[in-house]
Amino acid sequence: MAANPYRAIGHGKPGKIGCRIHHYEEIGSTQDIAQQLALEGAPHGTVVIAESQTAGRGRLGRDWFSPPGVNLHTTIILKPAIAPGAVAVLGLVAGVALAEAVQAIAPGLPGLKWPNDLWLRGKKAGGILAQLLAGAPLCVLLGIGVNVNLTLQQMPEELRDIATSLLVETGEPCDRVQFAAALFEHLDKWIGQTQHSGFGAIAPLWERYSVLTGKQVTVFDGLVRYTGTVKGIDQNGALLLAGGGNVRRVVAGDVTLERIER
Repeated sequence: MAANPYRAIGHGKPGKIGCRIHHYEEIGSTQDIAQQLALEGAPHGTVVIAESQTAGRGRLGRDWFSPPGVNLHTTIILKPAIAPGAVAVLGLVAGVALAEAVQAIAPGLPGLKWPNDLWLRGKKAGGILAQLLAGAPLCVLLGIGVNVNLTLQQMPEELRDIATSLLVETGEPCDRVQFAAALFEHLDKWIGQTQHSGFGAIAPLWERYSVLTGKQVTVFDGLVRYTGTVKGIDQNGALLLAGGGNVRRVVAGDVTLERIER
């Protein structure tokens, strides 16, 4: 394991995100290491960060492009006091925390694409993966990947029209350690709120950053495609899709649209 530059933001407080921060130069996936640590009894708030991942992945098993030393690749072990059925909203909660951390350094730029993508000016800059670990007690591996100091030249050509980074959009390099500290602080706050009173109070905050509300979209849930206008999300985090005189609750699926303007 390389020297840990994130040690400075670890606080050792049990129950707080960042109570333990494990840092690696290169690993297959932060999700895999976090799973191993969780099975060994790592506490709520334990964080795994990698400079580079050789097998990074996003939703639906997709690969995540992860060059070394420029982005934030992290997985946080969560053992929240929520019902197992509420695990899906943790990705949305993390989206609010991530958008707020970005807003502090890039005002007006962050947007959230349901269910769990960070967008900057209509391009993807980050993603969130909430993975329930089988067994008891409840444990969730919350993976977050953010393009922080990735340059346009470092991106594969096939991604340049659809992906971006904080550096590309602001023109300024970002201190990844301080960005992680802000992200963990916001995440701690909103997870605590979710445990206390549910996702309902956080849903309006997520809506403020939504890039889909009012847009015509197509949703594919793996079996059926639905087309309609996004009306927002409900108190349980489901996407509300209006079409054919009805409003459909969509709890999972891929969302596409012709163009996002932010």
